[in-house]
Amino acid sequence: MVGPFLASALERLDGALALTIPRVLGNTDGEAIHDMRVAIRRLRTLLRIARPVYGKHHADVVRRAFTRVHRATGELRDEEVLEETLAHVLDDAPELRGWLTRRGRRLRTLRRDVNALIEARALDDARRLLTSLLAFPVAPAKDRELGKYARKVVRVARRRVERLRDVAERDPLALHELRIAYKELRYAVEIFSEALPIDDRVLLAPATTFQKRLGEIHDIDVAIEVIRRSRLPVDTRKAALSGLARRRTRALRRYVRELDPLAPGPQDPDPEENGPPAV
Repeated sequence: MVGPFLASALERLDGALALTIPRVLGNTDGEAIHDMRVAIRRLRTLLRIARPVYGKHHADVVRRAFTRVHRATGELRDEEVLEETLAHVLDDAPELRGWLTRRGRRLRTLRRDVNALIEARALDDARRLLTSLLAFPVAPAKDRELGKYARKVVRVARRRVERLRDVAERDPLALHELRIAYKELRYAVEIFSEALPIDDRVLLAPATTFQKRLGEIHDIDVAIEVIRRSRLPVDTRKAALSGLARRRTRALRRYVRELDPLAPGPQDPDPEENGPPAV
C-alpha cells in the first residue's frame, strides 16, 4: 500500500536533510546549500504528492513549515550560481571582476541569513511537524494500492511536461516552467521507481537530462536579467550581455540537439541584441 511507502520515503528524505545541517553551518562545503535545497525540495514535492493520503490541509501545513528555509537557501544558491555564470564572461567584460567582488557582500549576508534561520531552529520545527504527521496511521479509506498510485503520479507529471514542451526558445518564463515540470517528473520516477513498470522508469534519464539543460539556460537568463538591471557602465553591460547571449545560444543548441538530434540549432544572437526578453 502507498501509505507505508510514503512514510518510509519521507523519513529517508528527512534523514538526508538532517545530514546537510552541520555541513551548511560549517560554511566549508561548497555543495552543502545545494544538497540542503534538493532535500527540502524533494520533501515538499513528496508532501504535495501525498496530499490525497495524508489530507491536503495537514500535508500543506508541513510543506509551509519548510518554506522559509527553502526560500532563503534559494536566494543564496541563486547568488552562488550567478557568480559562477558570470565568471565565464569575464574575458568579454573584465570590468565585471570588481563588480562581482563588491557583490560578494550580498553573498555573505545571504549565507548569514540562512545560518541564522537554522540556528533559530526553523528547520527543527518543520521536521518536528513532519514527524508528527508520520506518527498517525493513514486512514484505511485514504490508502491506495502502491503501483496504481505511483503510475498515476508519473502520468500526471508526464502530461504536464507534454503540455509545456512546445515553448518559444526566447521565453525565459516558459522555459523555467518546463524545467520545473521535468524536475517534478524526475522526482516522481525516482521516488516511486521500485513500484513502476519499465515504461515509466525509462523516463528518468531524459527527464534528468532535460532538467539539467534547461537549468543551464535558466541560470544564464537570470544572469542576463541581473546585468540588465545593474548600474554597470554601458560598455561593460553590453559586453557582458553579448557574452551571455552567446553562452545561451550554445546552451540552447545542446538542449535542442538532445531533444531531437536532427533538429537545427537556434541561430546565433544578433550582435545588436542583448539576449532574450526580460524575465
